[in-house]
Amino acid sequence: MANVTYYLIREKRLGKKTNDGYFLYDGRGWIPDERNVIRDHLMGYDPNDDTPYGFGNLSIMDEIEEITEERAIRTMNQQTIDNLIAKWKKDFVKDKEEWDKKPGWPAKLVETKFTLNGITYALEPNDLGLSDDCWDQGFMETIQGRMTKDLEACGAVNIYNHGFID
Repeated sequence: MANVTYYLIREKRLGKKTNDGYFLYDGRGWIPDERNVIRDHLMGYDPNDDTPYGFGNLSIMDEIEEITEERAIRTMNQQTIDNLIAKWKKDFVKDKEEWDKKPGWPAKLVETKFTLNGITYALEPNDLGLSDDCWDQGFMETIQGRMTKDLEACGAVNIYNHGFID
């Protein structure tokens, strides 16, 4: 049985220690910690401080905390979702411009629900930087299929796209 310890570095960077070594989460998956970020924080090593105080530095050690697996999963999920939302905002700019010139249809109560690592989430138009007006909700309906593909690629399951023509 693998023994896994999870860490949160500077309240945002996720790391873990397993029998196979140290790893950092990059928003898409676990990558080896080749720069020794986790171990440096655990030992208080500051690579930018070449004085005798650069090793055993308590302020560096204070930047890392051991966290539960549940908190690690929630942090990992949120980083994944944040990365997807940033991607979608960029990917759909031209589609949105075209939609605004000639909107297709009004909609209401549009959302995308999915489960990621056992936790269920729901995204609404305002999560994507859209307004809650009926035309932006109609636009979200048009991109939900592409959102589903990206969510599936990240391991999401039970993906349901909801919405009603207004």
